[in-house]
Amino acid sequence: MVVEIENTPGRYVARQLNITDKNKRGAIERLSSGYRVNKAADDVSGLTISEAMRGQIRGLNQGGRNAQDGQNLIATADSGMNELDAILHRMKELCVQGANDTNVAEDRESIQMEIDALNNEIDRITSETEFNTIKLLRGSLGTDTDEEDIPEDSENKGDFSFQVGSDTNHTVSLDLPMLDTEVLKTRGINVSDHNLATESLALVDYAIEKVTYERTKMGAMSNRLDHALANASNSSENTQFAESLIRDANVADEMVTVATANIIEQAGISMAAQANNGKETILKMVQ
Repeated sequence: MVVEIENTPGRYVARQLNITDKNKRGAIERLSSGYRVNKAADDVSGLTISEAMRGQIRGLNQGGRNAQDGQNLIATADSGMNELDAILHRMKELCVQGANDTNVAEDRESIQMEIDALNNEIDRITSETEFNTIKLLRGSLGTDTDEEDIPEDSENKGDFSFQVGSDTNHTVSLDLPMLDTEVLKTRGINVSDHNLATESLALVDYAIEKVTYERTKMGAMSNRLDHALANASNSSENTQFAESLIRDANVADEMVTVATANIIEQAGISMAAQANNGKETILKMVQ
């Protein structure tokens, strides 16, 4: 006679122990990595969304750095234009002085010499004001705005672009001005007599208006980049928070899972031992 003794409880306990061990290993993996999603199989849709968010975050962070670089470029250009303003105001002072008929020819000649020297300095400043080898006051990347009537600046129509976000349309543009003596018309200043000196005042006023207009454009762009930087920073922070909810592990939950698995394992091992003892008891009775 053949006697078959089934150990159904033992098989059940073994299966449950395998399930518990798998859950425990998964929790330990998540705790050690800090991520809830470590591979695509963990959460297919979650991984897809998380990776897209990560790309957006990296783009936003770089866009913020680009905006800061743009602000530094604008600050450099404004510093150069500030010096041009100072020179032009001195030129106006000299023109007013030269228009006074108390000056003799030698006096006006001395005044003209200073004006000529200031013109040379204008050209030097416009030639040497640069950021990362980019000439900022020579119009090398912008447009020559040499016009009697200063036009209104049109948004996003410039030739120098700042990529301030992660998408293709997150771009702001700026015209870099040409501000040498030819554009400012200051080479035409002549104080050799009263009439020429008074006519030269109009040239200086035009040059001052020109530089002021370009500084205003730069200031407006700097303020815009301020907002772009703040927006990129806020968007990056919010996206990181959202991505963290999707991908990062909940440490408290995972620690509870590990602790629970340890308790279940200990209980399962004890139950498996009892199931095996029951089988041995039956064998002894048969014998």
